[in-house]
Amino acid sequence: MFLNYRATILPAIFCLIFISACAPTSRVVKDHSYAADLTGLELDESYSPTLVYVRPSTSKFEAYNRFIVDPVRVNYDDPNMEELDTATLAKMQAYFRDSLIQSLREGGYEVGTRSEPNTLRISLHISGLKAPNAAANVTNAMVPFSISVGEVTVEAHFREAMSDRLDIVAVANTQGSRFVNATPWSTWADIESTFDQWVEGIRKEIDKAHQK
Repeated sequence: MFLNYRATILPAIFCLIFISACAPTSRVVKDHSYAADLTGLELDESYSPTLVYVRPSTSKFEAYNRFIVDPVRVNYDDPNMEELDTATLAKMQAYFRDSLIQSLREGGYEVGTRSEPNTLRISLHISGLKAPNAAANVTNAMVPFSISVGEVTVEAHFREAMSDRLDIVAVANTQGSRFVNATPWSTWADIESTFDQWVEGIRKEIDKAHQK
């Protein structure tokens, strides 16, 4: 059986991840250098400003009860990426991956490292990472907006593990909200919030598929 992602799974995932008034907001992706080979995938412009490329026919999420979550990769060649503390960056990479693994396991799914039948491989790539000094935000803490906010671009790949067939590539650039920022002293909190939304969206859609 096959599933048309345009009509079912993808709309719910990316609306959930990227539409929230007080959360990091999605922006137009510019000059993005893709980590994936998009051959055979089609751009669905209905998700703009998020870029979503899909293979016309792919297996349903309910076909997968086992997952591989690759280590999060960083595009260090991205000219838009700021000079960042390497230790903090490593922690954020681990946070993103560990959060997704924990969420999947809490849902009763198996997470491993081997390619087996009914396994979906998820790869997360980050670029355009910016976490400017937020000291000015603390100075202006009584004002309901932030001068400095964190920014990151996430490129997510979803592959059928046995064949390594790439079925979905999604790219979004998100920036922390300048208004009603709950943690104006930390621009890293904006990036962490973006990662949390990706994790929540992926887990909820997998759960929904298995409940059908």
